[in-house]
Amino acid sequence: MSPHEVVVTACGIVSPLGIGVPEFGRRMFAGESGTVDIRGSIVPKGFPVRVAAIVPRDRLGQPSLLADRAVETTPLTWRFAGLATEEALDGLPPGCDVDAIVYAAAEGTHFDLIRASFRHFDSESFDWDATRAETTHEFVRRIVEARGHGCVPDARVISLNNACISSNQAIGIALQRIRSGRWRRAIAGGTDARCKPDNLMNFHLLGALTTADVPPAEASRPFSRDRSGFVRGEGAATLVLESREAAEERGADILGVVTGYGSTSDAHRLTDGRPDVRGAVRAMSAALADAGLVPAQVSAISAHGTSTTMNDTLETKAIKTLFGDHAARIPVTSLKSQVGHSTVAAGALEAVSCLLMLREQRLAPTINYAEPDPACDLDYVPCRSRKARIETILSNNFGFGGQNACVVFSRPLS
Repeated sequence: MSPHEVVVTACGIVSPLGIGVPEFGRRMFAGESGTVDIRGSIVPKGFPVRVAAIVPRDRLGQPSLLADRAVETTPLTWRFAGLATEEALDGLPPGCDVDAIVYAAAEGTHFDLIRASFRHFDSESFDWDATRAETTHEFVRRIVEARGHGCVPDARVISLNNACISSNQAIGIALQRIRSGRWRRAIAGGTDARCKPDNLMNFHLLGALTTADVPPAEASRPFSRDRSGFVRGEGAATLVLESREAAEERGADILGVVTGYGSTSDAHRLTDGRPDVRGAVRAMSAALADAGLVPAQVSAISAHGTSTTMNDTLETKAIKTLFGDHAARIPVTSLKSQVGHSTVAAGALEAVSCLLMLREQRLAPTINYAEPDPACDLDYVPCRSRKARIETILSNNFGFGGQNACVVFSRPLS
């Protein structure tokens, strides 16, 4: 084992299945859904999109750094990211320096900066530099420092927003830098809080969201023949990544190993992947090569699995193209069946699910799988979780613009 092998030593999550890793894991393996009817609350009663996967508002706390700030003035993006990061940092003793923060934020870059500048514009003491603290990734940095972890700002605080692959990219960047020896410890993750009328309408006009008149918990149904579009989701997850050397020096528990990363671009269309699935295949293949694995060594796949007709068909085709006959023997599971599609945060939430599957040696289910589709003919772990021997999980994210990013998580060796 290399001293620069990259391990995950802690994580935190805010999700539609609950706040905190224990509740999220319990409900995930139980096959529960976080999708609810949002008419009359988030959207008007006549709105065409009926459902979304929402973080429970009645149980959503306030990050301790903002304890004196009114909840209504705190962006949800911050609250999600802050609470997930604080839970992750509970596993990192004070004094353990963090070399970098790589965070994917849907509303944490130039949009917040512009809003912040307008809030300060009429002030005689306007300070442009002060608006840096208004961005989500800078807020995460402040939490890290407030917890007693030295952190170098600016060059080592990286914010990403590349649609659905953003969180996997954040994890991939941290993997590469730690493996190279440039960093010893990093915070990586993603947050998305855009279950709002404008964002929902944008996806609706693209024909991407389900409008099926079914019970909310049954609306997201990846790979099932009766799927009709994805359910918009939200949430955040944060991981602490370290070199094995740094983790062992402090006697840390190791939740999993990040062993591979691959990213490609289809350069095809804004909303669709390539029909020949070449970009997705290359991304998965690159992640496996980076991990030093051959396809037959993959135990399970955490699918992008959005519940749209095209995505699920193309992802199935890509898996079969790369894995050949072995594809039929690999369980494929979609967390989005339970928590919807949180776009920028999706990979981070799915990373936590992968770590839990490795720890529990249990596959999370793809719920609402009701009707086999001839174009989607793999083992999707339908409806119920099951025990399995899991050594490696390939986590797929395939996003708008033809962007693809895949990460390999492996069971830690004792």
